[in-house]
Amino acid sequence: MKKLLLPVLISGFIVTGCSSIPKNLGGNSELVSTASYQQLYENPVQYKGQEVRIGGRVVNVINHENETLFEIAVQPLDKTARPDIDQPYQGRVMVKKAGFIDPLTLRNHLITVLGTVDNSVQGRVGKAQYKFIVLNMLGYQIWHIRENLIPVESWNYGFGPYWNDGWSAYPYPYPYVMDWGWYPAPDSFQIQKTIVK
Repeated sequence: MKKLLLPVLISGFIVTGCSSIPKNLGGNSELVSTASYQQLYENPVQYKGQEVRIGGRVVNVINHENETLFEIAVQPLDKTARPDIDQPYQGRVMVKKAGFIDPLTLRNHLITVLGTVDNSVQGRVGKAQYKFIVLNMLGYQIWHIRENLIPVESWNYGFGPYWNDGWSAYPYPYPYVMDWGWYPAPDSFQIQKTIVK
């Protein structure tokens, strides 16, 4: 009986490990707010000091003497705290981190941040005025996009493989002249994007 249970337990750990939130984004699970970006944007004072997870693409990085600021174009997170790249951007946040982070490690990368809500500040996106929610960073995870080619079975409607070009080649009716209908198309593929560490 113990021998039978061991593979089941191991596979359960593997599945859990693959679908869990990374440790550096865990925070205090009882205190991490489930507030959406829209809720934070509309009333940042209500959430001041609370832990939140925000993710998306880093669009700007500014290094000061003692801290690094970076701007995230926010996208919804899935249940494993990865940005959902199929969803539209919701807005922008500014994240503060004490110390130096090389801009090359952040800019244009997908990221999820665990941080505490600080306040909101007025800034600019291009020449437009914009209100940024400001977070104090506690932890972060950079993500990468893995592209896999997935074969797709598709069908064409039209002349089949035995169609003869032209009606005059054979006297009508001829069994292959009217070879019309659904036929398998040549192998085709679609790109499946997966977010990974």
